[in-house]
Amino acid sequence: MYKHTLKRCALLFLAGTALQLSVGDLDPSFLAYPWGVILAVNYLYLLVFIYAFAGKWTWVKGLYDRPACIASLASLLVLTLVFGLVRQDDATGGLVGALGFSRMTSSWIFNLFLFHFMTVIGLMTIDDLAHWKKRNKLASAFHLIFFVILVSALFGSGDKVRVRVVTTVGRPVQGGMTRDDKPLALPFSLMLKEFSMDEYPPRLYLVEEGSLSKDFVEVGSSDVEGMLGDWQIRCVQVLDRAGRMSADSAFVSMNHVGATSATLVRATHITEGKVVEGWVSCGSHIFAGSSLQLPDGRVVVMPRREPKKYLSRVEVADEDGVRNLEISVNHPATVGAWKIYQVGYDNDRGRWSTTSVLECVKDGWYAVIHVALWSVLVAGVCMFILGWKNKWKGGNS
Repeated sequence: MYKHTLKRCALLFLAGTALQLSVGDLDPSFLAYPWGVILAVNYLYLLVFIYAFAGKWTWVKGLYDRPACIASLASLLVLTLVFGLVRQDDATGGLVGALGFSRMTSSWIFNLFLFHFMTVIGLMTIDDLAHWKKRNKLASAFHLIFFVILVSALFGSGDKVRVRVVTTVGRPVQGGMTRDDKPLALPFSLMLKEFSMDEYPPRLYLVEEGSLSKDFVEVGSSDVEGMLGDWQIRCVQVLDRAGRMSADSAFVSMNHVGATSATLVRATHITEGKVVEGWVSCGSHIFAGSSLQLPDGRVVVMPRREPKKYLSRVEVADEDGVRNLEISVNHPATVGAWKIYQVGYDNDRGRWSTTSVLECVKDGWYAVIHVALWSVLVAGVCMFILGWKNKWKGGNS
């Protein structure tokens, strides 16, 4: 039974991958009002039309039977999990970026699976309404409300307003640029108070013929040891924030803007016994990086540290007053009907960035989705109460 549904999901993934690689990100602007409403009405008519022939077309029931529901829900949950784990930005590099998983709302793969799941729920809802007297009323209501949420979110995506705002510490800004590079004023002002970043520990790699080695040594503290090829690497001294006066001097600890990570490395060849020692650093926008040249022509380097978490503390001022908010990746702030997302920073300055790139998003269908979500919550509570009540009666009978 699940064989056909899994094949369908595999075909959707292949189709989404092909579209993502050939066409690029999905642009929902064609769903802007009134076209989103027109397409939604025609989509609903098509669902009813298909369901009307479910008795003649056996394949129609296969679109919303139990295996189809489970497979569509499971596949969408997997993509939603990826959505939550992958940092959402404009990155297009690597497999994750190429498939659009770093821009999930614009990914063909995600939107095809979302459309598939919405169709399954839509046919289930029509089937519930056609057999209303025989079905669980709350479960049917839950399907209907959830279907309204999906239709509103998908067909209303063209009415979303996206404004990219570049904020600088201490400077209020009340507008930004849309995706088609048009200036747009916001109903509130944003001022960056502080930008902070947590980074993963630095790593040491060998560079041979212009490429980094697969193996690395993670620099956690002094006396850390590891192997890079046939060289034993020991971190004699580790400085999290360091700098130096000249290229020939040693790194010293300093708590200053632009301070970088540095470690004194002692490399020992495991067979020849040769020992080389020197400072290795990833550098910053103030201090140049440093590497350790080995006798065999290879080089020990420390690439720029990868961000683990970064957030902006901003001051928002609107007609309701002034308040302070924290905005981090995958944890947006809400100002009325607007969502404010953390999307970037000054990559050259890294953790010392005084600039934060935010994206303000307004959903024209926000009110419909908001009401539907509350309705889902109420329906879920009612289902729980009635289920507990029936169980309690059964236990006392």
